[in-house]
Amino acid sequence: MSAKYRVSRRAFLRAAGVGTGAVVFGSYLTPTLQAQGLIHNLINGFPVDGIPVVALKLNGDVVIITFRSEMGQGIRSSLAAVLADEMEADWKRITLRQADADAVKFAVTFPYKVAADYKLPYPFNTKEFPGPDKPQYTIVPEGSQFTDSSRSMTAFYQVMRLYGAGLRLTFIRVAAKKWGVGEKDCRAEKHRVYGPGGRSIDYRWLLAGAKKVKPPTYLEINAVLKKPEDFRYIGNGKEKMPFVDAADMVKGKTVYGADVDVPGMLTAMIERCPVANGALLTYDPNPALAVPGVRAVLPMFPPGFRAGGVGMGFIPHAGVAVVATNTWAALQGRRALRPTIQWDKGRHKDYDSTEFRTELEKATANRGKSVRSKGNVDAALAAGTPVEATYYIPHLAQTPMEPPVATALFKDGRMEVWAATQSPDYAQQVAGQVALGHLPSLPTDEEGVEKARQAATVHMTMVGGGFGRKSKPDYIAEAALLAKQMPGVPIRVQWTREDDVKFSYYNAVSSQHLKAALGVDGRPTALLQRSAFTSFFATLFPNSDTPGLSPAELAGATQLRASFVDGGTYPYGSGIERAQGLEDMPFDIPNIRIENCEARNHIRVGWMRSVANIYHAFGICSFADEMAHAAGRDSKDYLLELIGNGRILPLPAEEVAEYRNNELPLKMIEVPAEGSKMAQIVPGFPPDTRRLRGVAEAVAKVSGWDEKVKQYKNMKGRGLGIAVHRSFLSYVGIVADVSVNGNEVTINDIYGVIDCGLAVNRDRVMAQMEGGIVYGLSYALLGEITVKNGAVVQNNFDDYPILRIHQTPKIHTYIQDPPAEVVKEYDGNVPPTGVGEPPTPAVAPAIANAIFAAGGPRIRAIPFATKKEEGSKDEKIVLHFT
Repeated sequence: MSAKYRVSRRAFLRAAGVGTGAVVFGSYLTPTLQAQGLIHNLINGFPVDGIPVVALKLNGDVVIITFRSEMGQGIRSSLAAVLADEMEADWKRITLRQADADAVKFAVTFPYKVAADYKLPYPFNTKEFPGPDKPQYTIVPEGSQFTDSSRSMTAFYQVMRLYGAGLRLTFIRVAAKKWGVGEKDCRAEKHRVYGPGGRSIDYRWLLAGAKKVKPPTYLEINAVLKKPEDFRYIGNGKEKMPFVDAADMVKGKTVYGADVDVPGMLTAMIERCPVANGALLTYDPNPALAVPGVRAVLPMFPPGFRAGGVGMGFIPHAGVAVVATNTWAALQGRRALRPTIQWDKGRHKDYDSTEFRTELEKATANRGKSVRSKGNVDAALAAGTPVEATYYIPHLAQTPMEPPVATALFKDGRMEVWAATQSPDYAQQVAGQVALGHLPSLPTDEEGVEKARQAATVHMTMVGGGFGRKSKPDYIAEAALLAKQMPGVPIRVQWTREDDVKFSYYNAVSSQHLKAALGVDGRPTALLQRSAFTSFFATLFPNSDTPGLSPAELAGATQLRASFVDGGTYPYGSGIERAQGLEDMPFDIPNIRIENCEARNHIRVGWMRSVANIYHAFGICSFADEMAHAAGRDSKDYLLELIGNGRILPLPAEEVAEYRNNELPLKMIEVPAEGSKMAQIVPGFPPDTRRLRGVAEAVAKVSGWDEKVKQYKNMKGRGLGIAVHRSFLSYVGIVADVSVNGNEVTINDIYGVIDCGLAVNRDRVMAQMEGGIVYGLSYALLGEITVKNGAVVQNNFDDYPILRIHQTPKIHTYIQDPPAEVVKEYDGNVPPTGVGEPPTPAVAPAIANAIFAAGGPRIRAIPFATKKEEGSKDEKIVLHFT
């Protein structure tokens, strides 16, 4: 173990809060999982340098270190409960402790060394995969704490099960030896091992014997994993799944980013350049300094430096900070400072989002880059009855309830940070870069990454909503930049709601153009889909719209982007964005061509809950309904025909070069284990339209589709709409029931069904379904960020509203098991998949389709419910709330 990663037993026990009388048992999820040398080869998961994940006190109580960001989704409790379930631990004897940022220590490696000539399935066979002398990761360090993309449970479910089962098997092994009986004659239940003759013993009395038994192997542990019917907490377990943080949340005891209070702390508020890639020219600090309580006025960057924006990654906007003894003084000081600042607004100062929409629609009117192709689309389009439509989705802001906030202290050459963040590792890297005297950008070489991580500590608070915004650490970089200018003084950077709305990383603006040819039977013989969207990768990597780049710098940045998880080339999208509802278009149509068209960036773009699925689902699900009406068919029946009987999408055969499947494998990964046996390491997650058909049928049934369609035919102004979509490896079906009276629309009910494999924590799955549907309702009906003269127009919830409780319709949510044949293919253990984001994308098209079915307009642009502007080409409705 290298000195720089060493965690002493005493230091860990102090951090875990268990005292020095504890036994660190099963302390690492590691390639040689050890507990003070007691257990070897338990899981072979986390590197040996890792922070201990489990500590058992001498009385047998358990401390579990949680390492993912908690945002109310319950992942801290859920992952811990997976471990506790397999361990057969009594939840009343478990305490959770939050880890700091430490990406390397929580990465997951293969349990067996993979030979250099062994062909690993995608995505583990890409050029990002490390060489033979480096760890072979199933979860890379960069992703180990990155709480984004709805994959915390998907990624760590099996790891935590194996860890818990290994501990249980070890306790059984110790008890069996103690009693002189066979291991199969013993069982564990709620912190005790039971044996023949009514004997039982608490785990606490088995700790000392662990060193005297043979450590279980990976295959032995795998063999004793529980069957679903034996789960205690997981899924339909015998006991209620715990939610540790719920009580503190509702009582106001939870510590969020804004609750951090470090002795001597000052508060800063920043006046930022309103335009991307702008620069500070001049300012007068005196009016702000005259405000009582203001201690300093500091520039974020030197005058003339073009800061955050297109191609600048997580470098913040140019700005001037007012540092004060309290928030009110900082706010008043910023107001006094504002009129004195002069900005160089740069090349993006003329960006107008309304005009840019026209540019996007021109792009999708012309041929783009083909990303999926089958058959002869042009010939088929010429021969059939045409159906054609263009859809528009504006920029959207995440607007989490807790605006961004971070506290930083620079002392003795190191940066210490307290922050609510979805990306602790990125936060650590940018803070470390500042501590080392660099710009707050992510290092691009391994040595630089290592140095940055070692130069900063990041303490993770609870996250008051994230939705992707808090995976971008620009606000943490701001706190670090100010702390560097005031060594020894903790600086809290507090954003207001106005800051959050005006300086987000906005979800992409997009134009979707679709064209189909219908045959004599009304079914499509060809589909052309074109998608233009502003890519997040154009914010991450410098490009031709980033000011001040030399030709050599531009060439290097272009190469770096292309090599990073199929990042693509500017001004096109990345492989990750294309894989979110575009390349994996699910319908079984004989001739297909899907294209990605140009879209240039003029503002910071980031990812919001559901990301590219937002615009791709709106386009294809709305268009499916348009084809149904053109064919004179029932929308649900037609949708099922489009899906077909179900299949694994044959993407490689249809010229999809490298499908980024939420960075998880399409096929099961097996590697050679002991005794020449093959060990399954990671299950496969292929796009399977059998499961998509399953949620379509299920949501139609629970909504009473067939009966209501017959009923509504005799009613004026009532209609149903349906949409289904796969995202983040899960499948969701939505039905909307609406009433239309003139241009007034009432949403009566929303029905949602999710197939997320094993629903580990059913309560949290239902909560995420409800929250995701409300989020989808908000942006579909009300969401729009507009830009004039390079600056965002909206300010707060008055002009960027979110759905309120009294505006929310009845929401009915259901969890759907995968089809029986799918369950059989997984030997009864279908793995869990994403839940936080999948409920959102299908909401907008389901509502739009319902409005049309009820006699309203065909809506092809978000938001639906705004006043019709002069010259607008969009159909709009007025919402009526009951």
